[in-house]
This record gives sequence, C-alpha cells and structure tokens, in this order.
Amino acid sequence: MLSTHASRYPAGPRPARRRRTALERRGLALRFVMIIGDPRLAEARHVLCDRDTVVVDFPESSVRIGLSRLLPEPDGGIVLDCRVHLHDEDGIPRGSTSTSWQRVLTGRPGSLHQREALLREVVAARSRVPDRAVARPELASLRYLAAAV
Repeated sequence: MLSTHASRYPAGPRPARRRRTALERRGLALRFVMIIGDPRLAEARHVLCDRDTVVVDFPESSVRIGLSRLLPEPDGGIVLDCRVHLHDEDGIPRGSTSTSWQRVLTGRPGSLHQREALLREVVAARSRVPDRAVARPELASLRYLAAAV
C-alpha cells in the first residue's frame, strides 16, 4: 500500500508549520463574550468585551459596564458598575449627560443567569434614554430566549 503522504505534498520541501499564537486571556469580560450574538443587541453599532469592561454602543447611547469580583472565590459573584452616556442626534456624546448605578450578581462569573442579568441591565439602560419608546418584553419571551442559549 502506498503512503498518502506523497499524494498530499508535491515533491520538494514540505510546507512550513504554523507557530501557535499566544492568546492573552485576562479579565472577566471574556466570560461574557456570548452576549455579542444576542438578538437584543442587534441595533448596537459596536459591542466590546475586553478585560474587565463590556461596552455596547447604540445610536442614541453608550452603555459601559465595569466588572469586578465580589469575593476572590470562583463562585463569589461579581459587581456590575454600569454607566450610560447619551448621544446627540449625530451620534456625538453629550457633555456631562450620564447615569451610573451598581448591581451585584451572585454565582459563577459568566454563568447563564449572569449573562442574562447583564443583558437586562444593558436593555434597561437603553430604555432610560429620554424620548425613547421601548416595548417591554414579556416574561415568557425572556424564558424562551434563556432556554435557547
């Protein structure tokens, strides 16, 4: 039986092997990267999960959530430090128009219930923008979305 190695590579030097790229995996935001594909963020211009910050930019506002561990244990929970900056009609941030608040989430960082809570905070922050009419989702639809993830 002939080796298939000769049929894959033509005569001559073998192709060079790729080096593995070292990835930097730091911060709590990496655990929340699954929110990027959520349909509730479909109107967002930009979603970023980097180190300990989640940023979601909408046409009328920008939501920035800082993440920090509540306790050093793996299941110690996290603190969400939420801030909303409003934009003008042209998408330019307004000077000092911002709102901030904090939430505490229990359990393992990045778990399903924490991702859902973070998404609810983003949607709630967007609904706080003046002159913005937001249709309130029904509880059944949220349960359906949580089961689909």
